[in-house]
Amino acid sequence: MNTMNMKKMVASLAVAALPLGLFVGHAAAEEATDTVDVYAGLASVIELVCEDVNFGVWRVPTGDRTGTNTITLASDNTVTVGGTGVGTIALSTDYLGPQAGACTVSGSSAADDATGAASILVTSGAMATSGAAGGNQFAVSLAGPEAEGNMDYTLALTSATPAISSGAASFGITGVLTISASILNSNYGSYKGSASHTVAFDDSI
Repeated sequence: MNTMNMKKMVASLAVAALPLGLFVGHAAAEEATDTVDVYAGLASVIELVCEDVNFGVWRVPTGDRTGTNTITLASDNTVTVGGTGVGTIALSTDYLGPQAGACTVSGSSAADDATGAASILVTSGAMATSGAAGGNQFAVSLAGPEAEGNMDYTLALTSATPAISSGAASFGITGVLTISASILNSNYGSYKGSASHTVAFDDSI
């Protein structure tokens, strides 16, 4: 190989060894854009409103009546007296009458004819003095008793699976009140359950 060809070969190898970037140069910058939308929503909240349960005011004779009496409250606010207690048990008309608890559901997004699930967390309890005005279902006309009588009750739903229509449903709360066999004059007065009861409704949505 002659000297001229040798010089050309060395020059070619030197060029091949140079970094590629020296020949390519910087690429032109590009920018792409797009848009995004932001969404949020507000939907009605399911609500449950229940009226209190009232067994009414009962005129009960004093003394040992040898047995208890029961007051059964129906959904139409009628009451039935039962039990083995001796003596006349009569509903007083001087005060607010018996009233079953009426519960109304609104704001459900369930389809029409769907059924919900109603429940009462605790279905029984004891009666305690309601005190004077403010916590008294019967206002100031019937104060709390001087000494609490022994009364208890159980509650029940008129339907555990009420139907839903146009987002609404309804059901009632009934119950049975038991009046003790022995009543003293100091037991007369206004009573209230010793604790509130939690009522729930689930529309499965």
